[in-house]
Amino acid sequence: MKKMFGLMILALGLSITSVHAQNGGGGGQQMDPAQRLAMMKERFKTLGCNDVQTDSVIAISNDFRPKMMALRDLDPEARQEKMKEINDERNKRIEKALPADLAKKVIEAMSMQRGGGRGPNE
Repeated sequence: MKKMFGLMILALGLSITSVHAQNGGGGGQQMDPAQRLAMMKERFKTLGCNDVQTDSVIAISNDFRPKMMALRDLDPEARQEKMKEINDERNKRIEKALPADLAKKVIEAMSMQRGGGRGPNE
């Protein structure tokens, strides 16, 4: 009977751990695509982008998302090198889509978000 009770407790603990991990572990913030899009639009508008510019930056970012996701399986050195190439390409497109001063702000904000405070192209 004690063994059965112990197994039930263990199963319950594993179930709780599994559900906790699937829900983002409590520490991370899980957003659905609509929430993420609204947050991105708000961030770019605070930088000075109008609606058309905001949509352009988001479209450019979305174009590069699959390329970024494909880097997951690379070793850290190769990933960092490829990430720099992709970011440089993305930044060139942003520079073509926005006025120079605004493009600089947007690129810097995107670099800060991704790189944890590092400057662009580092």
